Amino acid sequence: MLQILQRNLDESTHCPLCRASMFWVEAEQYGQEINYHECSYCEHKVFLDKTLNCHCSACQNNRKKLIKEALHQENYKQKMKGKDKDFIEVGLSQISFIQKLYLLSILDDQVFENSQHNEYIDWEKIKYAPISPNYLYQKSLTKRLIDQHVLSLKDDASESGQYYINVRLDGYSEPSLYSITHRLRLWFYENLSHGIPFKSSDEVKDAIYELLYEKIVQFIQFYCKLWQVQISGNSGLRTLCYRLLDSLAVGQIFYLMQTALDYLHQQKLLQPRNEKFINTNLLKKTVQQYRERSIAEKWVTTTLPHPPQLQMSKMIEVLFFRFLNCDESVFVQPIWKIWEKVEPRLKFYALKRCMHCGSDELDVDFDADNHVSLFCRNCKQQDHYFTR
Repeated sequence: MLQILQRNLDESTHCPLCRASMFWVEAEQYGQEINYHECSYCEHKVFLDKTLNCHCSACQNNRKKLIKEALHQENYKQKMKGKDKDFIEVGLSQISFIQKLYLLSILDDQVFENSQHNEYIDWEKIKYAPISPNYLYQKSLTKRLIDQHVLSLKDDASESGQYYINVRLDGYSEPSLYSITHRLRLWFYENLSHGIPFKSSDEVKDAIYELLYEKIVQFIQFYCKLWQVQISGNSGLRTLCYRLLDSLAVGQIFYLMQTALDYLHQQKLLQPRNEKFINTNLLKKTVQQYRERSIAEKWVTTTLPHPPQLQMSKMIEVLFFRFLNCDESVFVQPIWKIWEKVEPRLKFYALKRCMHCGSDELDVDFDADNHVSLFCRNCKQQDHYFTR
């Protein structure tokens, strides 16, 4: 219950629904201060705290419309299951680690339990958001999910780019977007104590290589943008970067790329358009020659810090800063050094089984840095392990 402390008419602010002037209200709820605008005509409320919802008639009708839309989609999916043999609904746990990471990066800043949200992803609204390191990579991940029927076009959408997520989730016949987001958050944010989002630790290692390569592509695109020159990744550049990542930090590869691009720009070899990957192939060849010479002459490769102007993507934040509990030192360390710290724990959780009955249906009773206690839901056995 809200206790109104003060209400003043603010004629400079207008209701987003009916355009009438609004009151500025200072209130209190359970001892907590709450400030919001309230329409003087239709009583619509706009809270400063985005987690609070308005309960005016217009907002309630809108929520009923969204529920009706979700039920319509549920009926549609049930009909499709009976008629379309190509329609296959996969389990959320069955999709790859990188796809789970991508879905969480899309949903995490949009879907909350106590705030209003659509039951579909509106791609047109978020496609330029920093979800992945670069736009082309983001586009390819989305296409892969569409091809696997994880994302399906909203059947009654008049405009393109609105997708439902078609996945099964244990305990739910038709999981809501919040249920899917909540499960992904448990997997990525709870230090592996609520299940794991990968089948083997190698899946995580592959994701580290993939995201750091796309980060390098983001860097060279950012650098070439200063000269209005197009550039992108290709299979040849990917192979070179993966080989470099085996021994160098991302910051050192940034330096190699920057030095090579500066040389190519000074020689006026870069083309405005990257037709047939001409700029990409020139860069690859130059970096390759520079690296071979540095090894032969035993140069020490300089390490560039992460440029502050280079936007940090949501996928990078979730994987490195939340899931693996790293910091920005990941850009100044080689992958083998990062992997040395995180591999034992990831490998343990990927292989864990009950010592008594062999079941993998285990709950985490106690979890510390080096040891963990697990309780088997099948035979009630409690086991204690060291993870290093």
